[in-house]
Amino acid sequence: MSAGLNIRGTPQTRTPLAKAGALAVLALLAACSGGGSSSGSSGSGSSPTPTNSGSCFTPATTPQSMTAAEVEQVLAQGAEAASRLGAKATIAVVDRVGNVLAVYRMTGAGATVDILSGSGKNSADSPQGLDGLSGLIGSDLAAVAKALTGAYLSSSGNAFSTRTASFIVQDHFVPGIANTAGGPLFGVQFSQLPCGDLVQRGAGIGIGPKRSPLGLAADPGGFPLYKNGRVVGGVGIIADGVYGLDPSPTTSGADLDERIALSAQSGFAAPDCIRADRITAGGVTLTYANTASQPVAVTATRIGGMPGSLLVVDGYYDGTVILAGTAFGEAASGFIAQGSTQVLVNAAQGNRYPASASLAPLPVASGGAGMSAAEVQEVLSQALGVAAQARAQIRIPVGSAAEVTVSVVDTAGHVLGLVRSGDGPVFGVDVSLQKARTAAFFSSAGASAAISALPQLGYFNGSLKQGALFGVDGYMTSSRSFFGNPAAFSDGMAFSARAIGNIARPNFPDGIDGNPAGPLSKTTATWSPFNVGLQLDLVYPSLVGAILSPSAANRSCTGNAIGLDNGMQTFPGGFPIYRGTTLIGAIGVSGDGVDQDDMVGMLGVSRAAAVLKTGIGHAPASRRADTLTPLGRNLRYAQCPQAPFNNSTEQSVCDGI
Repeated sequence: MSAGLNIRGTPQTRTPLAKAGALAVLALLAACSGGGSSSGSSGSGSSPTPTNSGSCFTPATTPQSMTAAEVEQVLAQGAEAASRLGAKATIAVVDRVGNVLAVYRMTGAGATVDILSGSGKNSADSPQGLDGLSGLIGSDLAAVAKALTGAYLSSSGNAFSTRTASFIVQDHFVPGIANTAGGPLFGVQFSQLPCGDLVQRGAGIGIGPKRSPLGLAADPGGFPLYKNGRVVGGVGIIADGVYGLDPSPTTSGADLDERIALSAQSGFAAPDCIRADRITAGGVTLTYANTASQPVAVTATRIGGMPGSLLVVDGYYDGTVILAGTAFGEAASGFIAQGSTQVLVNAAQGNRYPASASLAPLPVASGGAGMSAAEVQEVLSQALGVAAQARAQIRIPVGSAAEVTVSVVDTAGHVLGLVRSGDGPVFGVDVSLQKARTAAFFSSAGASAAISALPQLGYFNGSLKQGALFGVDGYMTSSRSFFGNPAAFSDGMAFSARAIGNIARPNFPDGIDGNPAGPLSKTTATWSPFNVGLQLDLVYPSLVGAILSPSAANRSCTGNAIGLDNGMQTFPGGFPIYRGTTLIGAIGVSGDGVDQDDMVGMLGVSRAAAVLKTGIGHAPASRRADTLTPLGRNLRYAQCPQAPFNNSTEQSVCDGI
């Protein structure tokens, strides 16, 4: 158990809605669902900047963590900054694997937030997804989600903020520029969900990765925290009462939450050279913090005597003491080195997801066509080998190897193995599994029937009013019409995560304004990052239930046996795996660039197939989704980067696979 710091005063308890109201919502859900510098020494935040390595800086070679005194310093700096700006804030600090180390609410700060995209497409009588779910969600949950996002999206090679997230999840990239494709991480906001089966639960210190109460945040005001060049956590601020996003993240003015958060992380800021505004994606420089969002000078190191107190956050933080964080890479964090890789471990330090034989179908040795443990291990090893060769897209210095997480599943979504590079961003753990499961599920002959069997649902607004019920099966009806195929998603066509993303955007082809929506997306009339379509609707009842009742046991986001227990994902890096013409599972990859994710998955499977010679491999080319031409346009199955390898001029590495 990590050391804690006692703070005098009685902790507040979050009460974002009346218990009777919450129970009413949960009952309805049940009925519907059926189921910089681096930072300093203890308490000071003033230790030297990491040594310059000739490229950027040299991260510490040993695991780093925040002390309880350092966590208190971040809280105090945030509270002081808010006071100087005439604001009242709720402040959350987490460690790199999502343990909530402290939540502090200033006296007079709002207890709840309004979830608003700013699109104006929702109203009190017409809730749209999570857009407009106002007055029900605790400001503490919003602050935790922001803090966790800053920690999870960052590494020693890149520092991303919640503004960065806002920049890369919208329907256009760059946001606000017409006729451009969606953001490269379109859909990532619906990961790390509180209803998933991979993420961990519980207040206090425990192994990660921990769940986020609201998924990943795109609302400015969340930043990573660093010590000696290593991510040690994140800070999240909510003071303006709105949990949303910035529709124009490069041109908007100062943001109150962002100014307070920048001030709070003083002494623990990311090295300047790895901030998102030093990194490009698709030739576009990303955003980190608006120039107008200037921090204020702060000197506070303790919260004693300040008007406010620690806050009890049900299921996340007990409010009694400020906690010290875990050191990422040590067993207490849930991540340890195993040979040249990194694995997730349980409390007994056992590998949570060792290479294992398939359960559905059973492996060949047991009379089925599924993968053996040895085959799974070869796929994992080959994929990480490709990543080690690959040039990362979102990692400084240029020429760094890609660092990723790789997951392999069987056709029912059972995890057959999961391995990582040591500094891969933590968000990629859950996302790699989502991608693998998405590819396996939508490539199966039972996908259409499973979705069509889901019960109707209706969205809730801030007054506990439920909107009109609708059938999730409508997405399958739309798909059959879109493809001109009555057997769509039941004929065994092979879909990659990229191909699913192609048809889960509000315009098809992606980004061409005025075109119809893809069949898995909401139309532009109602679409927002809080109301995307099937990706949200599959998990909506379980997600809202987990938000409103965080202590309840809830380890499936879909509430049924369709194999998407942590939700689906709609950006590249997932591929089905076959033995001959039989679907046997899938691979998912997430880390340092979406085209790199595709390449690691494609080459990982093909190289394993070449070594094993047991018949496993990619889908037959004639069965892949890129042979489909809905509305006269081909889908994309994979896209591998140009000149992808360090120390090599090799090109077109995925051709012919």
